[in-house]
Amino acid sequence: MVKYPVSESSFREIIRGGYKYVDKTMYIHKLVTTGKFFFLSRPRRFGKSMLISTMASYFRGDRELFRGLAIDSLEPEEWVKYPVLRLDFTRNGYNNIGDLQKALNSVLDEWEREYGESNPDDSPEMRFDKLIRFIYESTGKQVVVLIDEYDSPIIDAYGNHELETANRKTLHDFYRVMKANTDYLKFVFFTGVGKLGQINIFSGLNNILDLSLSLEYSAICGISTQELKDNFNESIEEMAESMGVTYGEALLRLKKHYDGYHFSDNLVDIYNPYSVMKAMYFKRIGDYWFQSGTPNRLIHQFLSNDWGATDLEGTVLSRSTLESGDVLGTNLALACFYTGYLTIKSYNPKRDTFKLGYPNEEVRKGFFMDLMETVKKWDSGRADNFINSLHDFIDEDDIEGFLHEMQSFLAGIPYLAHIDKEPQWQKNILIISRLVGLNIDAERRTSRGRMDMVLEGGKAIYILEFKYGATPEEALAQINEKEYTVPLENRLNHKSIVKVGVNISPETRNIDGWIIE
Repeated sequence: MVKYPVSESSFREIIRGGYKYVDKTMYIHKLVTTGKFFFLSRPRRFGKSMLISTMASYFRGDRELFRGLAIDSLEPEEWVKYPVLRLDFTRNGYNNIGDLQKALNSVLDEWEREYGESNPDDSPEMRFDKLIRFIYESTGKQVVVLIDEYDSPIIDAYGNHELETANRKTLHDFYRVMKANTDYLKFVFFTGVGKLGQINIFSGLNNILDLSLSLEYSAICGISTQELKDNFNESIEEMAESMGVTYGEALLRLKKHYDGYHFSDNLVDIYNPYSVMKAMYFKRIGDYWFQSGTPNRLIHQFLSNDWGATDLEGTVLSRSTLESGDVLGTNLALACFYTGYLTIKSYNPKRDTFKLGYPNEEVRKGFFMDLMETVKKWDSGRADNFINSLHDFIDEDDIEGFLHEMQSFLAGIPYLAHIDKEPQWQKNILIISRLVGLNIDAERRTSRGRMDMVLEGGKAIYILEFKYGATPEEALAQINEKEYTVPLENRLNHKSIVKVGVNISPETRNIDGWIIE
């Protein structure tokens, strides 16, 4: 029976316990033989802690744990044991000023007891500085520093300016210690969600390598398509049997729900490892990643951007913007990329730009669920019913039912009360349709203009044109005058074309009528 590490991130315990382990040790070998200072950004629950734990065991010389893994054959000679200082910022909460300093001092107490040093009256940064030097002088070996989720105390304090400022200063003072101790350090590895430029912790470490968008390390966390096939074939067969589908269908569902992450311009497909392990354990497809935490800050930022003005799907960012990695800045798309709600969908080498989009159905649906919880106070059951209703109406070619359902949904949403522009209303309906997973085209270009929305049903293709403060007849007239049907005639596949003119009322701030032809 296969054991899946659904609640275990310790490399030692996973190996000793016989849990499924996807071998990433070849990346560790490459890192330690090519540099000293590294940084990696990945979304939460994406294997960063497992990577840190594996590195810790490697540098501690626990050779027996690595028997049969890639690094065992890559480094045949005797392994050197190094002193390791590992710091995990997910272990504590930092809700009050001073909590972070207390947490750092607590960790330093442990480290000092382990290595026979004691400076309890000094500040955390002074204790850290003295400890690194003491360990080097007493052991004759350089020190390994591994810091997991380095930015967590700042991200957690977002919205509390005083606390955020205090935590930012504490971390800045603590991290800069490494600049002055480069000669005493063997290897330094940071993980986090994003690069918070305001901390400026990397300014002193000029040779630090950011692996976040690296071609070579795009699969250092997560599960690649090849790794899925190499490690989970038997598990997928068992899942398929449990779900009553074929192996191929189970594989397609896994891909649709958990694949689609890209962390470099080579677009290597990466599956969410947390969700894959959960799916294998329970033998069913579920929304596991979203159940483990919600992007409340992102949802509120999304809404504060006039909602409809923020259509995240298809956002294009330059490489310099993407590499800035500031998850607390004003760029919502950038924050969504680093937190895992958007990913790279395509790369334009000529312009060196990246087009972003939702990675998979789990993220798309989860984002919608959290949005509904905020704007409609809906529970997951009600949101599921709404999603299923929209799909049923379109699959059954009931465009009237679809519009009635959308009309009911839009009613009473306070975030829409101030919107008085047609494009924003069109985008609101578009965003909802896209988030629930409908097969749509948005603002499809023609030689004579842009269609607002193209929606594919079971037997028909629907062209929807939205007007604000006009009439459905005027919207329908635009479809006919601009000949929007012409570019769709080559993709009919025995389906008919249905034209739908829709009006948004300035008084009710909702759909108030439509005409179908």
